Amino acid sequence: MLFLITCPVIGQVRETKQLTPADYHLWSTLNAEGISDQGKWVSYSLTYESNLDTLFVKNTVTEQTVAFAKGFDGKFIGDDRFGYMLPENRFQLKNLITGKIKEVGQIQSFDLVNDGQYILLYGNANEGKSRMAIINLNGDVIEMIENVTSFTLSPKNDALVYCASDSIGAKVDLLQFGKKMVKTNIIKSNKKLFDNVVWQNKGNAIVFVGRSIDSKAFTADAVLHYSFADKQLFQYDTSLEKSWPKGMVLYANFTSSLGISDDGERVFFKFRKALDISKIKNNAGVQIWNAADKDLYPIWNKYGKSEYDPRLAVWWPKNGKLRAVGDTIHPAAILNGDQKFALVYDSDYNKPTFKFVAEIDYYLVELETGKKSPFLQKQSGIENQLTMSPDGKYVLYFRDRNWWVYSFATQTHTNITLNIDVPFYGISIDSTEEPKPYGQMGWTANDASLLLYDQYDIWEFSFDNKVIGKKLTKGREQQHIFRLAMFKYWSPNILTSKSKVIDLTNDVVLKVITVDKDKSGYVCLNKNQKTQSLVFVPKWVSSISKANKKDSFMYLQEDYNEPPAILIKKENKSAKIIYKSNPQHNHYGWGDSKLIDYKNSKGIAIKGALFYPFTYNPLQQYPMIVHIYERKSGNIHRYANPSLLNQGEGFNISNYTSQGYFVLLPDIVYEVGNPGFSAADCVIAATKSALEIAPVNKNRLGLIGGSFGGYETNFIITQTNLFAAAVAGAGISDFSSNYLSVCWGDKKSNNWRFEHGQMRMGKTWFEDMEGYQKNSPINAVERVITPLLSYTGEEDTQVNPYQTMEYYLALRRLNKEHIMLIYPKEGHAFQGHDSQSDISRRVSDWFGYYLKGEKKPNWFEPQ
Repeated sequence: MLFLITCPVIGQVRETKQLTPADYHLWSTLNAEGISDQGKWVSYSLTYESNLDTLFVKNTVTEQTVAFAKGFDGKFIGDDRFGYMLPENRFQLKNLITGKIKEVGQIQSFDLVNDGQYILLYGNANEGKSRMAIINLNGDVIEMIENVTSFTLSPKNDALVYCASDSIGAKVDLLQFGKKMVKTNIIKSNKKLFDNVVWQNKGNAIVFVGRSIDSKAFTADAVLHYSFADKQLFQYDTSLEKSWPKGMVLYANFTSSLGISDDGERVFFKFRKALDISKIKNNAGVQIWNAADKDLYPIWNKYGKSEYDPRLAVWWPKNGKLRAVGDTIHPAAILNGDQKFALVYDSDYNKPTFKFVAEIDYYLVELETGKKSPFLQKQSGIENQLTMSPDGKYVLYFRDRNWWVYSFATQTHTNITLNIDVPFYGISIDSTEEPKPYGQMGWTANDASLLLYDQYDIWEFSFDNKVIGKKLTKGREQQHIFRLAMFKYWSPNILTSKSKVIDLTNDVVLKVITVDKDKSGYVCLNKNQKTQSLVFVPKWVSSISKANKKDSFMYLQEDYNEPPAILIKKENKSAKIIYKSNPQHNHYGWGDSKLIDYKNSKGIAIKGALFYPFTYNPLQQYPMIVHIYERKSGNIHRYANPSLLNQGEGFNISNYTSQGYFVLLPDIVYEVGNPGFSAADCVIAATKSALEIAPVNKNRLGLIGGSFGGYETNFIITQTNLFAAAVAGAGISDFSSNYLSVCWGDKKSNNWRFEHGQMRMGKTWFEDMEGYQKNSPINAVERVITPLLSYTGEEDTQVNPYQTMEYYLALRRLNKEHIMLIYPKEGHAFQGHDSQSDISRRVSDWFGYYLKGEKKPNWFEPQ
């Protein structure tokens, strides 16, 4: 595809084109894919809505560029070879020095083995079996493996274990890579099939499952453990072992259901109660909803009752001992870092709950003895608020607005943030949610210290003597936010998965962004805990990656009026642009963006992002569209490809600025118990502020929002006539009916959203009926003057389409100017391209007619 590029001349006025939907297909999305070991090459891809995608590699010195039409999943092998996939299951290996290409067909995917010494090719599956080939860097086949049913690479990618079966029997083999490739058979059988190999974290052993040759797929009756050091194979056969609990079956056919302890002494697997079909109640299709049920009927009807939930068992292969870690009282379990203890609990104990996640009562179990003791009561069940240290010395948990650490050695709980004079949780005056921590960055080696985030900074808490916290960055002073930017570690979804271990003795790359999102970039935190800037600019910087063997970094950089570009920074040299995407951008008079400041009626300072129209003329007045959803100003530097495919929201900044609109994205500060009024307050204040600083026609203002923004739009037009037209997508209109309804997406009652979630009422409907009614658009619908276009997906399981229908029927009964669109086979976010394009065009029609006086579309006419 060729683009003509205008060459500007000093003093010359650049001619620009009018951007139309017919041009949108020219735009691509730039993705930074990878950087070679020495930083000599980078790879990137351009993806198009037409699916005519292209993968590229480019030399960072000579700028030699190689394109692979429709290529994907590219990987550098050292600095001179590049492997990638092509359509029709084709793998190619290209020598970047000689240009030679080796192709292999019928390949689904590939991996690099032993630091790129070999390439492992995964062939197409047929009847549950596949072929694997191991090739060298010249493309020569070194090993061909047939009839593979299961396989996995070691944590260091230096060994492969696979299961295979044919008409003769089944086997499990080990391939170890090095100067020579060594194959070892672990087991052969003509009576059993094998599956689901899982490695120990250190790579010293494996565990897998077996089943009889005539059994059903995804079942198992034996667990097998193999240690590489002593080359011993141990087997626990549930059909033979007397210690196996009656009425239980193995549930270990998934990687998340197996694991091996770090010391190699213990094997973990899941088991569960056998399903007894005769005891399943048949109510002739009648749904029985009991108000005392732990969960609503749709949840337990779909996922089953908790008595059938998988439990954890520990097996000592050397002495054959088996212990159930989870029992009938506390069936669920979490292993600590060295797998010598576990926290057990019953996820249903504190149900029914009217929060999104129930609180949990934890009990501590010592695996060797089985001793169980109370640990934490009513602990938050929210993800990542309780984790284990990697080496097994501590439990970290967030409670009472502080981080706590439990020491297994001293058996003590310590509040480590109590005496720090900054909060480690989000302080929000406009949320009913429980305060959430800013999170954890990880641990250092041997559990020596813990790295936590506050709003701005990274803190290290050392455990050498007593717990002492020190700040590693100076974000609070500079109003900068620091977070871990890039980190590679082996952590598959297995029972013995670990938290991140951060090596502070080497440079750590951090993302840095100003509080107002006006600047962003990356810094290196060195071993002396000093930060050195890599890039920090008033643009949006993202997707950094580093060469394995050099201090060369690749990253993306963009601005609202600057398409994404790939840059490379080598050591202390200035950054260099490697590739700029979307050169056709330069043919159009792209607008600009700026942050604006305003205050709501309570005097709170707030920001918004204002985007200027194409070919902006300060002597001309323009219409403006206000797009709302909580806080949006962070998009100030994000480039938006013009497109009709906007996940059904019908809104795209570049679409509208190219059509001569200002676009305003205001931040909203909420008052608990008054979400509607506080949204109206902020949006009106932001709009009036924009009117004061930009040539916006006050009679040509539009308002649009989707989902929660759809609710806000529905409400705001009951409070003001400031807007000449509005669009609301999938918005709630009636708090009362929505509060007492089921969200069919998560199959929970919607009341948690009002009491503890985004709807921010903070009380039950029964406690504050007046507040619910005042903040319901339906209860003030008679005041609506603004013409409204509303839309919803017919299959929306997030916000019931009847909320849109209810508002439509009220506006219809009151003879208001309104059109409702219902899209078949669409949910909350539209997925179909036809639906996305259609809503984008109709929203454009709506604003074009009411804000620009364009011709009235035929579809506006009543039937």
